[in-house]
Amino acid sequence: MGDVAGTPVRHGYRMPAEWEPHSQTWMGWPERADNWRNNAVHAQRIFAEVAIAISKFESVTVCASAAQWENARRLLPEHIRVIEISMNDSWFRDTGPTFVVNASNSGPPEQKVAGIDWNFNSWGGVDDGCYQDWSLDLLVARKILGIEKLPRFPIP
Repeated sequence: MGDVAGTPVRHGYRMPAEWEPHSQTWMGWPERADNWRNNAVHAQRIFAEVAIAISKFESVTVCASAAQWENARRLLPEHIRVIEISMNDSWFRDTGPTFVVNASNSGPPEQKVAGIDWNFNSWGGVDDGCYQDWSLDLLVARKILGIEKLPRFPIP
């Protein structure tokens, strides 16, 4: 769909509350050795359990790096989609898109949902961020929105 100029509100979108129904969940796969103990083995098992629990109610997509794709695919059941996306960290709440819905409920179906692509800065920027290189995280939201063919609102 591509980038949309202006703010989502200007185009009739709103951010739904966390408790409102939604169609799917996107998760990143943990692997950073400086962030997860024991090469993230324990975290990966827990992430798999969370994905499986969520998948009982809605579709789940797990994004894993090229190095971890086979491991993620092995630990997750076939009905959970696993795709390869490079990332610096697995916390998609901050690096992935914020999905918004068309508040006016009008227009073509493909415009009912869009995504905000925030300018992630590793929780503080160059001098104060959690980690020094977040260049891959900056692309996560754009890639997800491209896969889903949803409009993207880049917000600095």
